[in-house]
Amino acid sequence: MDWEHHFNDVLWVMPRGIKRGGRAGANSASWTSKYGSVVVVSANGTSEGLNEAGLAAHLLYLDTGVYEPRDSRPGVGTTTWVQYLLDNSKSVGEALEHLKNIQIVSVPVPGYEKGLPLHVAMEDVSGHSAVVEFVKGRMVVHAGRQYRVMTNEPTYDEQLANLRRYLPFRPDTKLPGNTSPSDRFVRAAYFLHYLPKPKDAQEAAAYLMSLVYNVSVPFSAPYTGLSATYPTWWRDIVDLDNRRIYFNYALSPNVIWVSFDSLSFKQGQPSKRLNALDATLVGNVSKRFTPAPAPF
Repeated sequence: MDWEHHFNDVLWVMPRGIKRGGRAGANSASWTSKYGSVVVVSANGTSEGLNEAGLAAHLLYLDTGVYEPRDSRPGVGTTTWVQYLLDNSKSVGEALEHLKNIQIVSVPVPGYEKGLPLHVAMEDVSGHSAVVEFVKGRMVVHAGRQYRVMTNEPTYDEQLANLRRYLPFRPDTKLPGNTSPSDRFVRAAYFLHYLPKPKDAQEAAAYLMSLVYNVSVPFSAPYTGLSATYPTWWRDIVDLDNRRIYFNYALSPNVIWVSFDSLSFKQGQPSKRLNALDATLVGNVSKRFTPAPAPF
């Protein structure tokens, strides 16, 4: 999460059976959550998460994004987009089918009353993945196992075109080193290409976290976006096979994790929250969540 400030981000455990609305104004969609999930709530919306079926989704800013003109389809607000996917879908393919039946609608975000242009990456336990964004008023989907990196602007087709300038990767490839999303996209793809095969889940998380640190934005690094700087406030790693989320707050030296093995998502269970930005937390925090009314 790179922004000029953090969003008082909170980790939530969401059980099955929560009745929810799309929060998109008139003609909002409504549903009852089919799958339980662990999510990060940022600025009154779900920005990141993993559900019990093994589907993960991640929301990021896309400066050039333009949503579809509003039509008669039931609406799901941008702040509820990720939660809608996790509540209703067990796979990337199923999530893409659900997106055909609703419309993503830009809604206000605290501090950004006109809303924010956003795009979503998702992947499932089978290895399928997709990037969904809105370009010039239409939804564009890049679906396939090969789409494994997403940063911010420019649009994904432009990111892929820029990446081709550096292919095929070689050990002596001269990589771009700035903090721009396109530079970080290339570096992430390059180092992902060279990551060794891990022998276990712990090694897999460590390897991937080393990559994420490499493309994080240092505090006070110059940037030409909406503000002078866009430091990385937190990082997370999702282990789809073992249903585990690792989380690192940038102002804490510690990594915490949530294991689904220690959670219950049964309907009727309370939703639970944990302050993700508590710098004193360390290790397995699965039992540190406390019951609270579900957000939104």
